[in-house]
Amino acid sequence: MKFEHWSPLHFSILIITFSTSFGLPFLAKKFATQKTRHIIGIILGSILLLNYCVYVIYRIDSGYWQLRYDLPMEFCNWAAIVTSLALFTRNRTLAELSYFWVIAGSIQGVITPDLSVNFPHIYFFIFFIAHSGLVISAIYVVLGLELKPRKGAVLRSVLYSQIFVITALIVDFALGANYGYMREKPGAGSLLDYLGPWPIYILWLEGLGIIMFTLLYLPFWKKDPKI
Repeated sequence: MKFEHWSPLHFSILIITFSTSFGLPFLAKKFATQKTRHIIGIILGSILLLNYCVYVIYRIDSGYWQLRYDLPMEFCNWAAIVTSLALFTRNRTLAELSYFWVIAGSIQGVITPDLSVNFPHIYFFIFFIAHSGLVISAIYVVLGLELKPRKGAVLRSVLYSQIFVITALIVDFALGANYGYMREKPGAGSLLDYLGPWPIYILWLEGLGIIMFTLLYLPFWKKDPKI
């Protein structure tokens, strides 16, 4: 049975995701030492990477693995790699990219999941550990580890984002794939449905990305214009 948007199960996942996203960094800052906070970050990053390994094993074991569908070329794959590296290394540029990519983009995987299975299918768990885990981890990077965006973060993140867009387009047309939805929109319905046909919706995504990155930066700019 296909996962149903806005079902009681979906609302439960949203509540768990967002309460954990803000509750974990709050508790870590209030009760944990700096070393423990870093260990929590390493655990979160490890979960993201381990979950992807489980996904690959699941696809291979099920006989489904294909170049067109299973390369680490989805936007959330790149966001997971960047977020994990930010959690491991506490690199400020990676932290900025994680924050903007996940909260402006990957979060849609939690809000409007493109999921053809339902609880308790194994892929249900893989999907939400990946997407909810990304949201929790990206917010922890910023609030738990306090790696807040600095001046120029929006421009840097927009420029780095073009690497994904160009790479995904090349791979998609070379393999007949649809990584990052660069060739067509998701079948389950999403915000892309309101952005026009291909390739117009890609241009809209670029513009909306700049707007979203800017809005996401504002809380930190207001607190300290010099960061």
